[in-house]
Parts: sequence; structure tokens; C-alpha cells
Amino acid sequence: MANVKDMPHTVYMFLQQVHHKLWDGCSFHRNAGHVLQAGPTRNFKTPPQGAHLLDKFRSSRLESVKFQEYSTRYPHEKYTLGFAGRPGGADFYVSTQNNTKLHGPGGQRSYDDPTEADPCFAKVVSGKEVIDRMTKLEVADRNYRRLKHNVAIRYMKIL
Repeated sequence: MANVKDMPHTVYMFLQQVHHKLWDGCSFHRNAGHVLQAGPTRNFKTPPQGAHLLDKFRSSRLESVKFQEYSTRYPHEKYTLGFAGRPGGADFYVSTQNNTKLHGPGGQRSYDDPTEADPCFAKVVSGKEVIDRMTKLEVADRNYRRLKHNVAIRYMKIL
């Protein structure tokens, strides 16, 4: 994880999401080539009944960061985690290549403030081979690159 002194809001939000088990039952749903994106999206293990997955994030008030937070000490290198979108979250992604130029300061010029950056807040420490295998999964469409079969997040924990 990034140092809480460098990125207090982003780190705290992700830790709270995990603590409240908000990611349990969600999915990796997109292979954009440069990132694997996860979010409150159904998968084969999601029960058909019950609340919409995003509702858990919203009712906990943990659906997105309140502001974009970035530290040059935590660039978007391969196997790092970042929050997607403006404002970032609930979706996060794992970089499958060095994305510092694309997701770092000034990389996403389509937003209101082109100097902003996606929060990069953690690094995969175990299971990198799983990430590599997921990059080879079939996508359902060429534009958004939605996975044909979402990959379930059974549960998440911080080591």
C-alpha cells in the first residue's frame, strides 16, 4: 500500500472498502490491454437476488474518492492498483504495463483538469501469474473490451 502520509484519503477509502467486504462478490470485468478493471459487476457466483452490488458501496459512502490524489512516489507501474475514472472509484484497475504516462499527471486529457492523475495506491505482491493469465482472457467486444466471462472476486483481504 502507498504510505498513508502520501495518500491518506485514497488508502483509507480502499482499506475501508475491504474492511466492509464491499469487494466480496464483485468481478474483474474488463481487459483494456493496459489494465484489468474490477468493479461492482456481477459474475457467475453472484446470487441473482439481492441488492445491486454498487448499492453496497453507495450506502457505505465509499463509492468514489472525493478528490484525485496522486504521489510521484507511487507511479502506475506494472502490477499496481489505481482507481478508475473522475472521481476515481468504485472501479479499480491493475496495471498490466507501465501506465505512468497514461494514468499519471496529464495523461488523461479528456477530463476537466488535464493535469490530474488517477490515484495509484497499492501493488500486487502475490499472484502476479494470475494477473498475467487474466490478460489472455477473451473479450466480448473490441471497443470497451468487456470480458466475455467476468472473473469473480470471492473475497479480498489486505496482507
